[in-house]
Amino acid sequence: MHKRTHTSQTGRIGVTPPGKRRVNRRRRNWHRTIRRVCAVALVAEAACLLLANPYLRVTHVRIEGLQTLPADQIFSEAQVPKKTNIFLMAVCQPFVKRLQVDPVIDHVSRAIELPHTLVLRVVERQPYTVLSANGGYYVLDRTRVPFRLVETPPPGVPVLALEGDMDPSTLALGKPIGADWLVQSYKLIALLGSKKNLEAKSIKVDQNANLCLNRSDNLQIKLGQPEELPAKLAVAQETVTAAGENAGARIAYIDVSCPSQPALMPRPQSRPASR
Repeated sequence: MHKRTHTSQTGRIGVTPPGKRRVNRRRRNWHRTIRRVCAVALVAEAACLLLANPYLRVTHVRIEGLQTLPADQIFSEAQVPKKTNIFLMAVCQPFVKRLQVDPVIDHVSRAIELPHTLVLRVVERQPYTVLSANGGYYVLDRTRVPFRLVETPPPGVPVLALEGDMDPSTLALGKPIGADWLVQSYKLIALLGSKKNLEAKSIKVDQNANLCLNRSDNLQIKLGQPEELPAKLAVAQETVTAAGENAGARIAYIDVSCPSQPALMPRPQSRPASR
């Protein structure tokens, strides 16, 4: 005897009519939820204990890397808050931004030494050249940033002597100067690094951006427009080398503004007094 098969209203076997479909629901894993809540609570409690721990407050600040700036000035500019949690110091660093406003400071990094020491590592800008303009001497670094105004140029640093005045707004300390003549002058200084016999005491830049080297022995090397600088310097170096020692005593200037047709002006020799 055959067993009777139940058929739905649609006539299809095993199909549940619409509206009567059973939904399989997973049972919520309360144990996992409780474990997660407990873990979050433990982390929050540990964070509160660390932040509220009086033994983890900054009580000592050490500054490293100072060369010309006085430590008292750095402490005053940094305004490091007292009795602040050392881990908050590692995350929030407004004092670093305050220090970087100083034009002499290139960048600042900070570190912590547990349990209560904050270390500020200061990197000062280094003199690359001195710009003589508007009646003053501005010390510039490698990125063309003027960072100090001095009365006399520091020794061993070439001076860029600019004819005429500059817009005072372009000489703001801490802001790079983007003038094309300065960019070309920096290229010239970089090329002179490998040519010791052309080492310039100063570099004159006229209003038309013509360049002229002035050696310590008063020998001038006229370069003209800042074009073909490697070729011009090569011709000038050959000429100075051929002149031998005390070239400045015999030569007034060398003109290599046109490197294919260089010119040389000897100094007038003083005649012995007649008896």
